[in-house]
Amino acid sequence: MTESLAGELERLVVDAWPAAETEELDGWLLRASGGPTHRGNSVATLSAGSTLSLAERVARVEQWYRDRGRTAEIQIGPTAAPDGLDAALEQRGYRRYGDSVAAIAVPQLVSDHTKSVLKAHVESEPNAEWLGIAEGSSRHASTTDVLRGFLARLGPRCRFATAWVQEQPAAIGLGITSPGRLGIYAMHTVPELRRRGAARAVLHALAGNALAEGYGELYLLVDAQNMAARSLYTHNGFRDVYHYHYRVQGAG
Repeated sequence: MTESLAGELERLVVDAWPAAETEELDGWLLRASGGPTHRGNSVATLSAGSTLSLAERVARVEQWYRDRGRTAEIQIGPTAAPDGLDAALEQRGYRRYGDSVAAIAVPQLVSDHTKSVLKAHVESEPNAEWLGIAEGSSRHASTTDVLRGFLARLGPRCRFATAWVQEQPAAIGLGITSPGRLGIYAMHTVPELRRRGAARAVLHALAGNALAEGYGELYLLVDAQNMAARSLYTHNGFRDVYHYHYRVQGAG
């Protein structure tokens, strides 16, 4: 991992998951969206100016989220600024959670590793099957308005992948385009149809879409504790680039 690659990917991800409400704070980006998304409801700390002390900026962050009925969450990655931020937040009583991994892959490699007999398609608009899974059993099921808000803000950048098992919609994924890269988000398999290869079929469809549209790299974000998902990705061409986590206000 190089810091330049990590910083490049972090900036790309901030752009690829646009929050409903944002505010800049001396280099930081405060984000609020509702729903289960950590990134959409946390502070991006990719740079820090010199106008505010760390204590002042954290106090303003806490007030900003308090005004919105939320608890302050701050993202910590390899390029988090200023230096020493993670330790300072820990001393302030912020607990660590949401450890995750960013990974990248060459689309051709993923396509070669994920060939499948299952039917899978990628479309530019969400079909009824895609929405049925996303809003029926994924982590967005209880906050469908938040998911639809993200999709509306992303507009034509979205690629909606669906895979079927014996004519049943079984798994979905969301591709989000950026210059030179296709991000893979919102991977989810219907619980009763897991271990049938549907997630691999979704990866194959999105890798094929990236190849067809000329994107040279795939990337994704995955919970560091989700060993099943990490195994799926590493066995099909992805390699870890960096780890990141969040600090949330309050005692652990």
